[in-house]
Parts: sequence; structure tokens; C-alpha cells
Amino acid sequence: MVKLDRAFDLLLHMREHSEEDYTLDAKKGIVLNRKEQGAVLQKAIQSFMQSVAVKEGDKIIQAFSGSSDLPVLTKDVFNVTQVMPIFDTLWQESYKGIPLRKGQLEWEIADVQAGFTFELIPEGGKIKFYSISGTKESAKIAKYGMGIGLTWEMIEGRKLYAFVDLMGQVRARLNNLWADTHYGLLATAALSAPIAWQGVATDPVVERDIATINKGYETIGSACKAKGYGDTANAPMLLYVSPLLKARVMQAFRATSRDIIVGRQAGAASTVAGQIVEYNVAPRFTWNSNVPANKAVLVLPGNKIQNSVYLRELGLSERDIETLSELRTYWTAFGAIVGDTDQTAELAFA
Repeated sequence: MVKLDRAFDLLLHMREHSEEDYTLDAKKGIVLNRKEQGAVLQKAIQSFMQSVAVKEGDKIIQAFSGSSDLPVLTKDVFNVTQVMPIFDTLWQESYKGIPLRKGQLEWEIADVQAGFTFELIPEGGKIKFYSISGTKESAKIAKYGMGIGLTWEMIEGRKLYAFVDLMGQVRARLNNLWADTHYGLLATAALSAPIAWQGVATDPVVERDIATINKGYETIGSACKAKGYGDTANAPMLLYVSPLLKARVMQAFRATSRDIIVGRQAGAASTVAGQIVEYNVAPRFTWNSNVPANKAVLVLPGNKIQNSVYLRELGLSERDIETLSELRTYWTAFGAIVGDTDQTAELAFA
């Protein structure tokens, strides 16, 4: 994460004193040459862009090439001083990250049909070898870019507030891009398994909601039980739903058997079988428009729901001689795929 006023000072120095070294920390004797200045500035802005989107434990985005002081510098000198806004990153919990090496712009997901089983081998017996057949699907990396202009007035007038606001806008657009892409894939995949709102019109709403959540879990668990995803009768699943349904969803999760019995004694008879939410489901609330209104997306995380970030953020710049502005482009390259739609279901709540 980054203290943007220090980054802004470094940017000014690079623009106005392009051939001079920059003393970043006189006490530690850290002096940067021109090449190191560019590396530090890029790393600082990159850290700012990633400060809310990257999972804990993955804060160092990529290795530094240069002085051994630089990794320490970016952690110790560029510290957070402003309040960091919260972005919707709950989609991360559903995706299994795939590490890619330099030059790898796609990866494959195999749909394996295994014609083999474990067999009891008698003493002196030989094991049998079976072939594996199946299909594979490729997930490709795509690049996205955004251009901004740092005007002469902004730099010459030392308008730090404008620089901070501009960087914040770029970071917000980056997080929105990631969220829209990943939620969109989950929601589209869930269309293949629509789960109707269970029960009939005369049933209590909470019981219908409970039965719908249970039905969704059972549908995904049954569809994936023989695919090698582990124990899908007890596996944790995620329920993505709009905050507009939060009161109903949380009431369904908090309902106890006694609550249901009392409700029925009060005359609210029900035709649905589910009494409480019986399964390991965790709600995740999001305003993302890809999650349909009055519906939810239930997901069995990981396995063939995968993503990979090839280039988290790259900033390039050039000088516009006609306006004296500094033009900067920011690039990100990533890919995501739902390789098995059986891991998702769309639950209706109306």
C-alpha cells in the first residue's frame, strides 16, 4: 500500500530533474538513480491499486529487479495515510487461482472421464493399467487498459489532491472490472441450474426460502458427487445475493426448529419439507448487478471455477508535447472461467 504524497513528490522530481538522483531516505542513505526512480514509482502506484483487491498474504505483487533496498523501501516508506475505501472482492472466494509463468497466456481445464478403479490385487498378481479419456477447455488471458492524463496544471501547481483523486478513480474502475467479470461468469453459469422458489403461495415465506436454499445445495451436491471434488454432502458453499434480500436470507439462516414449530402451531401450515437450513452455506451480499434481482447464485467454490492474473497492473507514460500533459496508461491482464456449470445454481426468491 502506498502513501501517495511521496509518490507524487517522486513524480515531480522525475519530471523536473530527470537527470538527477533522488534521495528517498537520507538517514538510510537510499539514493535512487533514474532507472530506480521509475521502478519505485511504478511499484508504489501498483501497490495502491492492489491495496484492497489482493487477498491477505499476497500483498507483494511481483519481485523487484534492482537494488536489494527497493522491496524494503516500498513496504517501509510508502505507508498508508488516507482511509482506504472498501471494494467488493467477495467473488475471490469462489475462484481457484492458477499461477502462470511468463509467456503463458492460457491454461487448460480437463473434463476427465476416468475408466479406472482400485482393485484388490492377490499375492503375485499384476495391476491393470487403464487409459484416461476426456475433453479439455482452454481459459485465455485478456488484457484491459485505461488511459489518464496528468495535466501540466496539476503537476506544476502541485495539486496533490487531484492526483490522489485520479489514482482513486483508476483503482475503483479496476476493482469494478474484476468484480463485474467474475460475478458475470458465476451468474451466467448458474442459469444452467435454475431452482424455483419452493413451496406454494400459502406457505410461510421463511419456510419457502429455507427449502429453496436446501434444494439448491442438494442440487449442486448431487450433480458434483462423483466428480472428484471431495465430500459434496458436507462441502461449504457460497450464496451470493443482493442486500435487498438480506433480511429474508438471514432470517432463513437464523431460524431454528423451534421457531418453525411455533409458527405452525400459530396456524401457518406448510407444504415444504425443509424445516431449517440444514447445510453448510455461507451468505455473501453484493450490490453487483450481475446477481439478478430476487434471486441468488449458489456456488461450490474452487475446483473448475478458476482465474489467473497474468499482469495485475502495468503503468506506462509519455509526454504530450502539444498540451504538456503526462499521458499514463494502466493495463491489467487476467482470465477467468467456470469450467463446470454444475458447481453453480440460480435460486429464485419470488
